[in-house]
Amino acid sequence: MAYEPDMTIIFDFNSKGVAVSFRGKVIYLQGPYPDRKAGVAAGEELCRKLGWLDV
Repeated sequence: MAYEPDMTIIFDFNSKGVAVSFRGKVIYLQGPYPDRKAGVAAGEELCRKLGWLDV
């Protein structure tokens, strides 16, 4: 799976939330997510809903 240029997903270990940067927008998913893997998956799902084609 390849991210688009400037697509970034960052898991915050303190708050258990996720910061997503996608197509010029920054969105914070509060969570809490149990771990980094779950947080990144939530961020990727958000990007899919916003038009990212995971090919």
